[in-house]
Amino acid sequence: MQAPYDIEDLCAAVQRQRGRPLRLVPISLDLGHPCGLWIASDAEDLIFYEANTSKTHQEHIIGHELGHIICAHSSALGPDGDHTLRAIFPNLSPAVVRDMLRRDGYSDSQEQEAETMASVILQQMNRRPAVPAPETAVPDEASSVIARMERSLGHFPGEPV
Repeated sequence: MQAPYDIEDLCAAVQRQRGRPLRLVPISLDLGHPCGLWIASDAEDLIFYEANTSKTHQEHIIGHELGHIICAHSSALGPDGDHTLRAIFPNLSPAVVRDMLRRDGYSDSQEQEAETMASVILQQMNRRPAVPAPETAVPDEASSVIARMERSLGHFPGEPV
């Protein structure tokens, strides 16, 4: 993707690439537990992210979960998954949800890969195209003053700066 783009643009691109809906779902989780979760159902991708945090943190969480998708990891729950599942699906036991998802936890290398992807995504999102400096014409009456200043500083007209 060409910068600048936002997290919604990236989600739309991932959705097109995968040929299936991708839904962002804000939820409130207790601190100290996973702030985000990607669940790939048969019909759609769901990215759950912490609702009660800054926009920048939310974008990082979503970027991390998108990293799992982009890197072709399996949708998974980590070691604190039971708490997360109870928060998202309060009427179902975590064991039932785990059985429905049939997933194992991510490996450390997958977590590192997803975190790296999140950093790259945010870095690219925040990159803005360079704006060329406007051509500034020096008025004739100022050119002699500028030439004197350059000579006094040891730079002579026509020399590279």
